Amino acid sequence: MPARLATLFITAAIALGSNLAYARADGNTPSVVASIAPLHSLVSAVMLDVGAPLLLLRGGQSPHTFSLRPSDARALGNADLLFWIGPTLEQPLQRILSNLRATRSVAMLDTPGIELLPARQLGDGDDGQHEHAAPDADAAAFADPHLWLSPANAIAMGEEIARVLSQVDPANAERYRANAAQLVQHLTTLDRDLHVKFSGATEPYAVFHDAYQYLEQRYGLHAAGTVTTHAERSPGAAHLHALRASLIDNRVRCLFSEPQFQPRMIAALSEGLPIRHAILDPLGSDIPPGPDAYVLMMRSLADTLTTCLQRGEHR
Repeated sequence: MPARLATLFITAAIALGSNLAYARADGNTPSVVASIAPLHSLVSAVMLDVGAPLLLLRGGQSPHTFSLRPSDARALGNADLLFWIGPTLEQPLQRILSNLRATRSVAMLDTPGIELLPARQLGDGDDGQHEHAAPDADAAAFADPHLWLSPANAIAMGEEIARVLSQVDPANAERYRANAAQLVQHLTTLDRDLHVKFSGATEPYAVFHDAYQYLEQRYGLHAAGTVTTHAERSPGAAHLHALRASLIDNRVRCLFSEPQFQPRMIAALSEGLPIRHAILDPLGSDIPPGPDAYVLMMRSLADTLTTCLQRGEHR
């Protein structure tokens, strides 16, 4: 199907769905969509025993570059609520939100109480030292959008999800609040366990793209560089040359790729160097969606990082 016709088809599907979004009877469970798996898990935990949200991005799709299927567009059009991170992460989703007239969208970047870190500006000549973007009155517009990789932020997000759901569905407000309180307990335990888990992770490493700032800041991890400066495009030769020099200078032990991307330069970057390869997945693509997925994803990230960093010499 030509790209223009596909766009028109999706737009029409959204418009049709929007007309049906509030066809449910008052008092029934609201129809809820969550954009990415970690956020879907938090929404699922808050909605436990009330309803189940729909996960929009499935099968390892990258939130930076995904394309909506017509069925996804219809689901969005039929939804009462959309929980997403925000336009700096799910850029393709931002472009269609204007068509979702009957769907309330809630961007987690605007959550009260979260810690927003400014996006790090990395150029093609970056030497592994990251500079922060200049602050702006609208902090969310310049924030690093991977905010779910801090359990403290996940706690704030869970409480905001419960607040919004209670507004939309007051009949189940007590259950949402009770579920959110239980979620806070689980995430507090997770945070404590991760502080212990990462306490010995002092070795430098490099990642595919700059998605882990919140994890690094919370647990004192030491990233020495990124393979690509932007998830949406391939890195330039100058950046790759500088990164390889940084891998050598910093004696980087591990180089992590991601399942959402297929970087062909990983092996070339570490050729001849005592560097291990492993896969980090900030979306938990291989974990079954549901209320437990967030905690399982965070523990899996911690296991992968610490196992690679503690193995000693190169494979």
